[in-house]
Amino acid sequence: MIYNYKLFLYLFLLPFWVNSQCNQTLEDDNSTYVGCLNFEGIPHGKGKLIITFDDQTQTQDGKFEDGEFLSGELIVDFLDGEKKIINYVNFPQELISDELYIWKNLDQKLTIYQDGYKFKEVKTYGPGDRSGLVETTFFEEGKNPVTIRNTDNLRNPEDIIGDNEFTDVLLIEKNNQYRMNIVFPTKSGEDLEVPIQFDSGATSFFIGHNLYKELKKSADIIDLNVKGISGGVGSEFDTKYILIKKIKLSDYQINNVVAIVPLREDINDMLIGVGFLKKFKEVLWSLNSNLMRFYK
Repeated sequence: MIYNYKLFLYLFLLPFWVNSQCNQTLEDDNSTYVGCLNFEGIPHGKGKLIITFDDQTQTQDGKFEDGEFLSGELIVDFLDGEKKIINYVNFPQELISDELYIWKNLDQKLTIYQDGYKFKEVKTYGPGDRSGLVETTFFEEGKNPVTIRNTDNLRNPEDIIGDNEFTDVLLIEKNNQYRMNIVFPTKSGEDLEVPIQFDSGATSFFIGHNLYKELKKSADIIDLNVKGISGGVGSEFDTKYILIKKIKLSDYQINNVVAIVPLREDINDMLIGVGFLKKFKEVLWSLNSNLMRFYK
């Protein structure tokens, strides 16, 4: 009975002893540790270690084993204002799940790893002309990296709404130019139909200033807070990117269409380029029939 009683006390009191060892503080001239210790008073288990260097402060927050950082979050705060955050699966083996770098201008780059290899990199921009820009780069072994931007018209089948596999659009020909009717649904429930020139040499969906003013007032659009430059040498002008929540093309509704608008009131050209066509699975153009076929 005495033996069992002592065993009961040991099992009962052990959790309290362990908990009391998990809120301990160790300090020296340039570091502070708060967390769990082993029987020798060495960091072991969950804890946080802050180390101060001449040019940076490092914070290791996670799991320790016999005094060494094993896994968790490593934060590096540089004295110049930049910051790096790394999540380690295994610190001694340098296995990383993701890494975030923040520059002084608040640009950020998030790198995600899979099985120890770089898988994806997402770069966002701080205040300025590119504050709303997001660039995502995908890495695949044996292939060149592929970068997409939120200012691109990206292929997303869910953005194309319609019952049929494809829809045909009759091109309106005038003076060797081809236009197609684009419908902009308005907040009042009415449709604003605008014939816009198709230009196979253009790379984007370009909306003139007058149409932009009307859409800003009557349609559902979002300013992406990204500026750019359009035009050629000697005729460049400032532009910005917007997101049109929905348009209609024949019997299709297309959601989340990126367009470029000029910041000058005297520029009112309107063009549909191949960048817009990339939202579709396939697009066929019949020159003889003046017809384009859009596949979902």
